[in-house]
Amino acid sequence: MLQQIIIHTPLWVWAMLAFLVYRGWAASLDRERSLFKVALIPLLLLALSLHGLYGQSHADGLALAAALLAALGSGVLSWIVAGRAALVSNIAPHPGRGTVWLRGSWLPLLMMVAVFAVKYAVAVLQAMHSGYIQGAGFTLGLSLLYGLFMGVPMGRLLRIVHLYRQAQSPAAQLVA
Repeated sequence: MLQQIIIHTPLWVWAMLAFLVYRGWAASLDRERSLFKVALIPLLLLALSLHGLYGQSHADGLALAAALLAALGSGVLSWIVAGRAALVSNIAPHPGRGTVWLRGSWLPLLMMVAVFAVKYAVAVLQAMHSGYIQGAGFTLGLSLLYGLFMGVPMGRLLRIVHLYRQAQSPAAQLVA
């Protein structure tokens, strides 16, 4: 059965997985990137999560509310953690160069593979046993996961943007 699932998976899905693993591995290394490039993966995770959430619970108010609460909660926690990371020099904005230096982390790889795995598993369940994914409990749990997948990278991204903007301020330039 697993062989049939893999055989019937479109090739573009495997290409997407390869891209996500590559980007996740690259994020595990210390790097200096433009703010635009730093934003790409969080925005990709946001898009994938919103797509999955809409496909699963586009008409279910409770599921959407749960996803929103999970996104807000995990986003705030991620904002706080990223702020602490900046204090210990894991994030360093360089507005003069238009870049941000980031210490490597395996979290982006974990998040990307988790989003992929959840979306893949839901697609397989939809194709093979669509009744399983129609239940309220499944929809609610999945919505919470998608909220988490949206909140964690977006909270971190918003903190990085905030730190970058702070570093651009005239007061920050006087200290440097």
